[in-house]
Amino acid sequence: MTPKLTPLISVVVPTFNYAHLIPQALESLQKQTYENWECVVVDDGSTDNTAEVVATYALKDSRIRYVKQENSKQAAARNTGIQNSTGEYFQFLDSDDLIEPAKLDHQVNYLESHPEVDIVYSNARYFRTENMNERLHSRRYSVWDDGEPWIVGVSGHGHNVLRPLLCNNITVVNSPLIRRSVVESVGLFNIALTPVEDWDYWIRCAAKGLNFAYDDCEQSRALVRAHPLSASLDGRRMLRATVAMRKNLAALPLTAQLQDLNRQLLAEAEGLLGIEEVINGRMRLGIYQICKAACMDRRPRYRAKWLLCAASAPFVSNERLLSMVSSSLTGGATEVLNKLGLRNVAPSKR
Repeated sequence: MTPKLTPLISVVVPTFNYAHLIPQALESLQKQTYENWECVVVDDGSTDNTAEVVATYALKDSRIRYVKQENSKQAAARNTGIQNSTGEYFQFLDSDDLIEPAKLDHQVNYLESHPEVDIVYSNARYFRTENMNERLHSRRYSVWDDGEPWIVGVSGHGHNVLRPLLCNNITVVNSPLIRRSVVESVGLFNIALTPVEDWDYWIRCAAKGLNFAYDDCEQSRALVRAHPLSASLDGRRMLRATVAMRKNLAALPLTAQLQDLNRQLLAEAEGLLGIEEVINGRMRLGIYQICKAACMDRRPRYRAKWLLCAASAPFVSNERLLSMVSSSLTGGATEVLNKLGLRNVAPSKR
């Protein structure tokens, strides 16, 4: 599939101490059927030999460039990559992940053929580090081993996209291809929200009225590596960032209905954070967080549930506490609970 026009795609690759993994990410780019791309590798203060590894690729492929910055986390690294890119489209690719060989080709053609669409995204497949060659044949939809797809395929703009995004992230960061005009309209990633800065970004895009399109094709999927260092597996870090994100969302021009939904989900995130703290041995802090959720939640039944969890936390097992809290949550929050692994914690693996 060869496009009539070949606009430049900027691929932004933040990395930190992944010298052993980044070759696979860069090679997945070099295998793309679409060739007009530039890759900006942003080294976020690595202390391994990342610079040397990337240099070997850059010497052989002029499309690959290396930028070094002090350690500032992945959102800041993505912003640095954006600021050092010139393409008409952006592809974000974490240095431990991959993309299928026709992804850029398929998605740039889609956006060129649909000028009304701002962001196109596809599905994703997960693979274990030790089983990366099985990814093309696996039905692994997520890192949680439940065999169920979690990416939500929604297209359009406004409420139809914003509501599901408020409930949960709908995609992984290496799935979308976005126009440069998106960044010009929405701005950069919020560096205070790592590791949920991409989720926050898509919500801000939807709040701006930008047009999303879900267009799944096997050869255009994102490939996500699941391994012990994955940020998405750190429950407390994820929940703290989620709480901060939801507080920020209160400033967006949301409808009253969506503001109420966000407040409800903020209370649930506070409560889930409390559960995580209890499970990790921080009883007093956890009970404080759970009580905070009770004060924030305007629904009497749910408030009572949070208070019961807070009162019971010192006396019940982790499993019992988890069963109590899961029965009080909405579907979206229960999904978060499951994805963070909080339903099967005894003791904590984090």
